[in-house]
Amino acid sequence: MNSNLIKTTFFSLCIFSFVTVNAQQTPAGGTISGKLVDAANNRPLELATVSLIRKSDNHTVKNMQTDLQGSFSLTGVDDGQYSLRATYVSYSPFLKDSINISPAKRIIDLGNIKLRPGKSLLKEVVVTAQKSQIQLGIDKKSFNVEQSLVSQGGSATDLLANVPSVQVDVDGNLSLRGSSSVRVLINGKPSALTGGNIADILQSIPASSIETIEVITNPSSKYDAEGQSGIINIILKKNAQKGFTGSATASVGTQNTYNGNFNIAYQNSKVNVYANYSYRKGTRVGDGFSNKTTIADTINQTQNQTQNQQFTFTGQNIRSGIDINLDPKTTLGFSTNVNIRDRDRLQNGATLITQNGILQQRINQNNSSNGSGTNVDFNLDFSHKYKTKGEELTANINYGTDKNNNFDNLFSEYYDYSASSYLRTQQHNTTVGRGKNWNIQADYTLPLANGKLEAGVRSNINNSDNNYVVDTLNNTSGGFDYNPFLSNRFIYKENINAAYTNYQHQFGNFGLQVGLRLEDSHIRTSLSDSVTVPHKQDYFRVYPSVFLTDKLSENQTLQLSYTRRVSRPRDRQLSPFLDQSDKLNYQQGNPDLRPEDTHSFELSYINYWKSVTLTSSLYYRLTNGAIQRITTPLSPTNLDTTLTTFENIKSASNAGYELIAKVSPSAAIDFTGNVNVYYRHIDGDAALGLTTTSGYAWNGNLTANLKPFKKLGFQIRGDYQGPQVIPQGKMRAMYGVDGGVKYDITKTLSFSGNVRDIFNTRKFRSDININTPYFASNQVSERRFSTRTAIFSLSYRFGNNGIPQKRKEKKENQQQDQDNTPDDSGGAVQGGGSGTAPAQQGAKSKG
Repeated sequence: MNSNLIKTTFFSLCIFSFVTVNAQQTPAGGTISGKLVDAANNRPLELATVSLIRKSDNHTVKNMQTDLQGSFSLTGVDDGQYSLRATYVSYSPFLKDSINISPAKRIIDLGNIKLRPGKSLLKEVVVTAQKSQIQLGIDKKSFNVEQSLVSQGGSATDLLANVPSVQVDVDGNLSLRGSSSVRVLINGKPSALTGGNIADILQSIPASSIETIEVITNPSSKYDAEGQSGIINIILKKNAQKGFTGSATASVGTQNTYNGNFNIAYQNSKVNVYANYSYRKGTRVGDGFSNKTTIADTINQTQNQTQNQQFTFTGQNIRSGIDINLDPKTTLGFSTNVNIRDRDRLQNGATLITQNGILQQRINQNNSSNGSGTNVDFNLDFSHKYKTKGEELTANINYGTDKNNNFDNLFSEYYDYSASSYLRTQQHNTTVGRGKNWNIQADYTLPLANGKLEAGVRSNINNSDNNYVVDTLNNTSGGFDYNPFLSNRFIYKENINAAYTNYQHQFGNFGLQVGLRLEDSHIRTSLSDSVTVPHKQDYFRVYPSVFLTDKLSENQTLQLSYTRRVSRPRDRQLSPFLDQSDKLNYQQGNPDLRPEDTHSFELSYINYWKSVTLTSSLYYRLTNGAIQRITTPLSPTNLDTTLTTFENIKSASNAGYELIAKVSPSAAIDFTGNVNVYYRHIDGDAALGLTTTSGYAWNGNLTANLKPFKKLGFQIRGDYQGPQVIPQGKMRAMYGVDGGVKYDITKTLSFSGNVRDIFNTRKFRSDININTPYFASNQVSERRFSTRTAIFSLSYRFGNNGIPQKRKEKKENQQQDQDNTPDDSGGAVQGGGSGTAPAQQGAKSKG
């Protein structure tokens, strides 16, 4: 299958879907719509029952269930007088009397309808109610960390590895649907936490400090255009309950794993104050090997390398904030987030180099590294709701700082048997990195008849300064001398200004959303104290987005979307400095790298029943100027050392199908499965020694939750990553199994345990093939980031955390009829109809 055939097939599907959607007729008669939410936290109530009753004969004329957003829309209603009744398990019913459909008013929007837990079922609800582990939507998936037993006591990296569509490689780097170009946000905004080495930062953040992870595979123009394959939004914990609440968790495990998490909060009608402290310490033990064969003329050379390593991570995360309700419609919030981390690494290995069967060299390496980093974020948030329902203005100012210090001690011994010589080298590398980030944005939403208009602006300023100092051993004096040829200072400055607008309109069951995002980008890079000419990139781009949504029935939604996105090269990829710290593997960036330009198409379908939810997507991504990592021998005469750099190739494309299914046959058991099958095509470039490569790949995972009785729960998860093509070869298959258990000792005290990689099978393996006119080489590599780990945790909740306060609930339930009136200040606009799954805390401001 070639790329043109894929394009033709996909576009044919898109056109067929568009024609089908537009062929449908808007139902005649009136429309009654609204949204059911929990009165305590405004969480949407999905799959609630809504009935429309004709008053003349008390006959039910319409009956449906709310969608995953809690929304409902009763269409084709004849003129007359009606009552509307809404019911949800464990909640008091809602009854809206005297709804009149007439020629003068045939569209009625009831806005937010608030339901409260029923008094007779309150105790049972407190014991058994759980937030769904994963909430599925057409364009977004929300993953609830609290229900991930296999991730408890782990890091953000461990949690992300369990999220459908997300993969984590041996170095902790993320990819989404097979693409490593993914945008990471914290609480819906760029953050200093995502400006440094994101892999190290995610390792230092305990999973217990995260509330939800959202995955957005085809973001609209409202979102930042950065990220080829989409956005991963990490939402940190914030109080959402009234009164005084708190919790504490302590964990201990194998490989020197220790974790602690403490939350405390207070909220009333005027103020919400919250604080969270998390501590994590753990060791990762890994190993690997690399066997390379190179043939050039009459030389047949082999290079066999073994490596063992040990990482020790220590991380502290502190988050605190206050939200002040200046009036019933205006909120001012201030929050801070501090991440402090340390990483120590021990690494040793040996390399044997043989030519034509005769041992030529042996290299022994013994390296150690000590690193530390601190990131601090300050956020000022403002929101105001106007008198018109759905009209809202939000604004945010974020300032973050990033500090990273690292010291490497590299010790090597070289035995040259052909020359009977011995050489000992030692090198000290000191890296001091500093970064600052400003993010200023504002968003405005204006409701319109059967739709809404959104607009916003954003300015992001990101500066980083990395000073790399190398001292090498002087074998004569025994001291260390500064080496200017290996030292460098790289400065990166980025300023991106953006403005966007989105328009949504609902034509009966058919929804349209069109958006446009304008981004003006200015990037400056330079090597200080170098003759290298500073580089700059200035470009202005327009990023459109189109979403067509058709609600085929009350349980089925179809969506066709197109977006344009960008992936900008980062500082490591741009720095022209030749890194020679590893004598066998040199690395060098390319300051002339251009940003990738991606056109993303997606056709999504969601179908949900009482116990089954299915989300499936056909997607196609065409990336022009794709950035590829390329490894070649340093020169035709030096086969021992490789050079890794980055280049833009003509294009690369991914076409695939993804299915996510959640099955809940009973309250005691549920399954969540994810399968992603895709075809990857990478254009070759003869000038770079790259041949065109293409092939199929797939990955999948299955999570099973078993609750034999209300206090005990089990979870097991398995994942498989099939072989996939890379620019100069392929990655081999990888798989693993995790398991966890949780027992509620009391209503406030629980015990949990888990084992990750139960069978010790997660290994990253690759085959790399290089062919040039001068030589050909093949390299087989295997690496393991971590071995099996077991963790045990004890959690305690206090305050109002799920403990019923009967007097207060009784008083609140007495106000049921008053509180269940439509919310004129915050009703959902029935606009684009995206079918997105709800999240308890979403990314409110994306400008």
